[in-house]
Amino acid sequence: MTDPMKVVEKLCVNYQTAVSNNDSDGYSKLFAEDAIRIPPGSEPEHGPDEIKQGEQRDYDIARWTVRSRALDALQINDDWILGIGEGDVTTVAHADGATKSFRVNKIWLLQKQPSGHWLIKRQMWNLK
Repeated sequence: MTDPMKVVEKLCVNYQTAVSNNDSDGYSKLFAEDAIRIPPGSEPEHGPDEIKQGEQRDYDIARWTVRSRALDALQINDDWILGIGEGDVTTVAHADGATKSFRVNKIWLLQKQPSGHWLIKRQMWNLK
């Protein structure tokens, strides 16, 4: 059986790398084809292409960095894991250099793909 915490820890590393590189393409590859991402206060985004566009809009406004860490993981069955993570986020606006820092809680529903890779099927988060 898979160690669910190791899966979520690896996701956190890949997530942190994509966001901190402001790489919307790399970010979108963390998601399954039928994924849904629900940003706080926004409409759900469906599939990697919509998710990529939503993420790129953020990068167009500011430079993002995140330090992400796994908090908990629950193996639902061989192909599903519920993961909880936390992130410390900093943004620097392109327009005026204004810096914002905040913490987020992330919840991921991960599904093991036929390739053996774990991808995000659902993602929700809130600001702390």
